[in-house]
Amino acid sequence: MTIQNLGGKTTAFQLHSTKVVSATGAGTDAASAALTADLLAYEGDVTFSIDHAAAGSGVTLTAKIQHSDTTTAGDFVDVTGGGFTAAAANTAGFATLTLNSDILRRYVRVLFTVTGGTGTGAASVMGRGSAKYL
Repeated sequence: MTIQNLGGKTTAFQLHSTKVVSATGAGTDAASAALTADLLAYEGDVTFSIDHAAAGSGVTLTAKIQHSDTTTAGDFVDVTGGGFTAAAANTAGFATLTLNSDILRRYVRVLFTVTGGTGTGAASVMGRGSAKYL
């Protein structure tokens, strides 16, 4: 099942609120609380998108999707094929990737890596998928 065939079953969830990513760490909401998404209610492909401003002079931002069977921070591991294309230093960008929910564990999050200094650019990460029951 692909995203374009889902009609009203497509729902969105947030993995990082639109705000500055200044250091390496997991995605957070507007109040800086860790964000994870529960994929139990989804089936088929899930599309993840990142939209980010330039991270700062000489600063590089990378992001990847991680998954876990629990919401415990130390249990999350990288998803094969879950890395967004790295943004060149001080470059804004937008990227998407699609993963099948059948290969993902129940919970997902985004993990940012900031190198070359302290990031000054805002980023947002969203997921979209097909709800099993609507």
